[in-house]
Amino acid sequence: MARISSLLSFSFTLLIFLHGYTAQQFPNECQLDQLNALEPSHVLKAEAGRIEVWDHHAPQLRCSGVAFVRYIIESKGLYLPSFFNTAKLSFVAKGNGLMGRVIPGCAETFQDSSVFQQGQGQEQGQQGQGQGQQGQGQGQSFRDMHQKVEHIRSGDTIASSPGVAQWFFNDGNEELVIVSVLDLASHQNQLDRNPRPFYLAGNNPQGQVWLQGREQQPQKNLLNGFTPEIISKAFKIDVSTAQQLQNNQDNRGNIVRVKGPFGVIRPPLRSQRPQQEEEESVGNGLEETICSARVTDNLDDPSNADVYKPQLGYISILNSYDLPILRFLRLSALRGSIRQNAMVLPQWNANANAVLYVTDGEAELQVVNDNGDRVFDGQVSQGQLIAIPQGFSVVKRATSDHFRWVEFKTNANAQINTLAGRTSVLRGLPLEVITNGFQISLEEARKVKFNTLETTLTYSSGPVSHGRPRRADA
Repeated sequence: MARISSLLSFSFTLLIFLHGYTAQQFPNECQLDQLNALEPSHVLKAEAGRIEVWDHHAPQLRCSGVAFVRYIIESKGLYLPSFFNTAKLSFVAKGNGLMGRVIPGCAETFQDSSVFQQGQGQEQGQQGQGQGQQGQGQGQSFRDMHQKVEHIRSGDTIASSPGVAQWFFNDGNEELVIVSVLDLASHQNQLDRNPRPFYLAGNNPQGQVWLQGREQQPQKNLLNGFTPEIISKAFKIDVSTAQQLQNNQDNRGNIVRVKGPFGVIRPPLRSQRPQQEEEESVGNGLEETICSARVTDNLDDPSNADVYKPQLGYISILNSYDLPILRFLRLSALRGSIRQNAMVLPQWNANANAVLYVTDGEAELQVVNDNGDRVFDGQVSQGQLIAIPQGFSVVKRATSDHFRWVEFKTNANAQINTLAGRTSVLRGLPLEVITNGFQISLEEARKVKFNTLETTLTYSSGPVSHGRPRRADA
């Protein structure tokens, strides 16, 4: 009995210790009594652009389990290939360019057709060994073969799987701006809740601002960690070329400027494709594999909007029904564009956290938490970010000619509920519940329930009350 008593006492002490340790490690993890409009905390400058990073330790981002980053790529700028330890969903906020993904084990489906036409009657081994000689002998030279390259434009949403290398090139005349959310709490992230970019080329002399303790240490590419002799053996190249791959003396950063033409094999622009080809390219997702899965969709076309009112604006939603790969990544997106004095009715995300990024204009936002306190009451403008935790109610009212934003959500099929409007919670309640719950007359209850006929967008008839966030008394 004494041994059992001692064992129970030890177990109880251990539980208390672990509970106290956990409380110290994660103090008030999601007790958000005030939200803020966030701006980048770090800027990584490169030869042809910059990478702007938000502090993922900020309470609202840490609670949502996400990190946020903005890539600004100048004309002729190339963002060198890299991959992350977790799923990423990106939005092209401005500009045009090219994007490539490299999925290990998948075939190089973009090929210079001339060399293969000439080699149809030859053995595969001979073709692989003699492509250069064959091209020279017949007046044609082998150019390249690589994995898929896509045109990207403003409004495109791009899904990226963890571990899949990705690169971008700005072939336009204006800046290419891409914003990305990283789902650190994803089941696919087997590391800690820190974003970890792995670079395949280039170096970052400013250090990795994502991780504490590495801010002052230059971040090198993966090849830099191996000895030149191992690289030379793996790639069948000489040691001097292997040393060149390590980029030891390269201080251009992770966005470099391309000098001369950028000669990759690319498809025609969407506007240049034959109509028949465009129709044939639309699939239902059943035929997709990891190598050919569609990863982009455009949200800036009002004709494809889910909610559209000519005088108010539109809202477009992207989930796994539209882009099947999101089912694997467990992320989704929403694009909104509303005119001045238009308002998005109060709503909350039932099964997801949301990160709202303003791409154009200004708006007033109010956010209310589970305690009934207004935790944000203020204006957000272009380039700012605010996280909306699951269940927190939010209302948006445009204060500029146009207010445009994108929301990234941590669920493949995020669901919203509204407080007011034709499909709202209050519309679904009996009048008797409303009258008794709010102590109002039956006539007032009818107005509350039936006066707002819209479902999502409405006019704001007057100014929204504006003041300091209300907090619960200590």
